[in-house]
Amino acid sequence: MNKIFNSKLLLFGEYGLMADAMALSVPFPKFQGYLDFDQDHSHSNSTSEIRKFYEHLKIGVPSIRDQHLHFPFNIESLKYDLTQGLYFNSNIPQQYGVGSSGALVASLFSRYSEYSVSATMQAPELLKSDFALLESYFHGRSSGIDPLISYLNQPLLLDSQKKIQTLNFDLSQTGLSIALIDTNTVGATGPLVKHFIERLNSRDFKRTFEKQFIPANNDCIKSLLHGNKSEFFFSLAQLILFQLANFQRMIPMGYHSVISDALKEKVYIKLLGSGGGGFLLAFAETEHQLKAWSEKESIPLLWVTKN
Repeated sequence: MNKIFNSKLLLFGEYGLMADAMALSVPFPKFQGYLDFDQDHSHSNSTSEIRKFYEHLKIGVPSIRDQHLHFPFNIESLKYDLTQGLYFNSNIPQQYGVGSSGALVASLFSRYSEYSVSATMQAPELLKSDFALLESYFHGRSSGIDPLISYLNQPLLLDSQKKIQTLNFDLSQTGLSIALIDTNTVGATGPLVKHFIERLNSRDFKRTFEKQFIPANNDCIKSLLHGNKSEFFFSLAQLILFQLANFQRMIPMGYHSVISDALKEKVYIKLLGSGGGGFLLAFAETEHQLKAWSEKESIPLLWVTKN
């Protein structure tokens, strides 16, 4: 019952997942969650949220109600457990870009879907499809990647053809210093995704996105996986400049100048997930660079890696 599901870091691919960009995501065990039963009635908010999800599955999604999922979901069992005080025991911050809803969906799938472990491990694309449908309740639209990361608990690469590969990849072995910056605000994914989709309907923005964002994003992933630091930071700078110019609404208030000024000191700060609040992701070549910048700007860091 108490199987733990980790949060995630979508290192690259935010918004590009809705186009033909690559994506790279890794589990982040700093934050975790698991299903449990509320013995002292102190987690009624979590139980209530799962109950709303149950109602959504039962009434709001015909494809789930009619068992069109690849791995059918036993909502009657979920209904019973809710009467017993089912809740999600989690320290994953919500609306922070680290996959709180993804971990919840992964935990619910693990308990209530009718599947075999071998079948799911051999069919990540089918899993991703089901997770996208299940998690759409939380964001209006979901790629399914966040729950997939939590469920498989392995780094994942999506290539430009949307093929999923599990990787033997360890951020701590890249030689980079990486940290999270807490913006102390939350960012609702749904409205920002809707805003992006509306902008993507503009021919000019779509052309710019395809010519600038996608190549920079894909080159970041390729150079990171191949250990080419100079190419990585060059591409990362291009990606960040695109975000500063085109994702103003996604960058939390007050951080536009922080991100722009940090580039001059070779500290590279990008969105983590959809943005709007939550965490930002900071990269530097050395721990000293990142720490010195942090102290100078009085911006605390939550370290992902150190070297």
